[in-house]
Amino acid sequence: MIDRPHIHPSFPQPDDHLQVVWRYMDSDKFEWLLEHGRLFMPTADNLGDPREGSTPPGGIEWWKQEYENAATEEHRATVAHNRQFFAYFAKNFRPHYYISCWHMNKHENYSMWRCYTNTKRAVAIRTTYSSLRKALPAAALMGKIRYIDYSTDRLPWGNIFEYIMHKDITFRYEAEMRAVMTLPPNDELGLQEFLEDHFALTANPNFRVYAPKVDVTTLIDGIVLHPEASKTYAARVRKLCAAHGLATPTTSRETTEPVY
Repeated sequence: MIDRPHIHPSFPQPDDHLQVVWRYMDSDKFEWLLEHGRLFMPTADNLGDPREGSTPPGGIEWWKQEYENAATEEHRATVAHNRQFFAYFAKNFRPHYYISCWHMNKHENYSMWRCYTNTKRAVAIRTTYSSLRKALPAAALMGKIRYIDYSTDRLPWGNIFEYIMHKDITFRYEAEMRAVMTLPPNDELGLQEFLEDHFALTANPNFRVYAPKVDVTTLIDGIVLHPEASKTYAARVRKLCAAHGLATPTTSRETTEPVY
């Protein structure tokens, strides 16, 4: 079993490993995390964005131009083969990336509440890049998402992980850092431990999750309540935090009036 985290060129590191990162979540997900002590990491094809791990239109156009400008039939055949080869792997790897997405920001961000929570019964978990890195198995990869113009740009050459570590520039407000886990090839690299933390829904075997055990008391630096959380929900979260050895949750910086 490896005992040190991997550093991979497709996963750019933050300048400061004490970078604050956030995860905004509805109450059911938060309570599941505390109850089970596991970090929920679904596959890329279950994140809700059909473009996750796909080839940007700019990249498709680049392949088209390469094909049309090929000087010989042999070159044209090589371009066609390579394009099909990369497209095949990009499509078929999507169900095999297990992902946890976090927002990099020193402060709470109101837009994240609107984008990533569905009710007022929600919280934001605050931690640091370093704390999250330590909480995850060494085989997990972590780094910053790079944002490109999908309409004109293509992905860098070199590794299939580039597909899952780039997003369209329209999502740059997310300032995303993500952790990615894939199936280790053998026990030396953590296969047995991975399988022990791998789950699938009985009703839908295609919905698969990697859920490694984490120590919530060392992972979570702080918890912030939704700006419009009710007093009843706030009391529930305080009770949950106390029961799991966590600091008392704070009120959202965005709250301008008392909540009822």
